[in-house]
Amino acid sequence: MWLATPEAAGLFDPSRLDNLDRAIWTAIQTRRRQVDWASSRALLNAVPNGGDQHRSLSHSHGFAALALVPSAGEVGVDVEWLALRDFKGMAGIAYSDAESDYLESLEEPEDLCATFYLLWTLKEAFAKALGLHLADALRQCCFVDSYGTRRAEVPTTQSWRATVFAPRPQLRLAVVRTHKQADPAFDTIGTMEWPRPRTQEWPVVLDLASNDSHAGHAW
Repeated sequence: MWLATPEAAGLFDPSRLDNLDRAIWTAIQTRRRQVDWASSRALLNAVPNGGDQHRSLSHSHGFAALALVPSAGEVGVDVEWLALRDFKGMAGIAYSDAESDYLESLEEPEDLCATFYLLWTLKEAFAKALGLHLADALRQCCFVDSYGTRRAEVPTTQSWRATVFAPRPQLRLAVVRTHKQADPAFDTIGTMEWPRPRTQEWPVVLDLASNDSHAGHAW
């Protein structure tokens, strides 16, 4: 698991882009999106990716996240800056009814913000790992049941592990790994930062696995 900081954008080299990516880069008009995209492409170019690996990429607020797993599994990653939004309104449109009701019950603004992004990053990471459209994952990957209990239910029979980190106080990073069979490698994940390469231990906000002993993967 790699995280590029915003300074990575300064290492982006447009001359290394293929025709498709060059067209995408040329079409980006806002400075914020340019920095995001530049950080992510600079990270891609910096991290070796063997032919036997699957990868997932995400970016937000100048940060870029890259996850790599062996080809026997799949991976999805999402990184989000904790920007203020109409959290309850968005949840009412995009999340399950139970999740929307749960967010409605939260009175502290900090709890509401953190929980909204916890759910969002998990859903987007599962969408990528399971090959779902985001709109489907928002509804089908549920983390609160009809009784208001915080419980993970996702549409797959594969073994999975989902971890949400807080690499910065205002940043959330979710990575989901799947495998057709339980894999001891799920118990560990290496975390690195770039462009000043170093191993970095980030605070873990949530860690869930399909083989958790407690029923329904409560969090």
